[in-house]
Amino acid sequence: MPRPTQPAEHAILGLLYFEQSGGHGYDLARHFGDDQPLGDVLKLEPGMLYHHLKKLARTGWVTVDIEPQGTRPPRQVYRLTESGREALLRWLREPVQHTREIRLEFLVKLYFARLLDPGLAASLIRDQLDKSREMESGLESRLDASSAFIDDFARQVLDLRLLQTRAAIAWLESL
Repeated sequence: MPRPTQPAEHAILGLLYFEQSGGHGYDLARHFGDDQPLGDVLKLEPGMLYHHLKKLARTGWVTVDIEPQGTRPPRQVYRLTESGREALLRWLREPVQHTREIRLEFLVKLYFARLLDPGLAASLIRDQLDKSREMESGLESRLDASSAFIDDFARQVLDLRLLQTRAAIAWLESL
């Protein structure tokens, strides 16, 4: 059974966490608009939103109910299951594993952690700082150990990754 692995899928779980009566696609899609905080982090077109909702339903993390609307077509209402809730909360506590994931996945985590519990958000930031410092140390070691054996391009790539990681650390410290 496929499991949610994309930040968009976890963002949908996060939105449904706060929709006690359930949410439908149109309501969920509005959160990814240009004028919304999530829209500044993650662009999600309606077609992809429904693709992710179907995947989440197949995992058992979301249920789908069909609600009649009189003369209008029935609408699908999505609700978070208990296993979906547990998966969301577990995911929110885990720092991302690569600097490149801070721009998208970490920001989605931080958005929902702040809504759920300021203590969870603070813990997530601390854990991400620790993980980022670990990444920085690993990159420094790789550069030191291989400086005589790598070509210019490989060194430039490692230098860029190290600079990006240091920038991420500085940003995390500012939080």
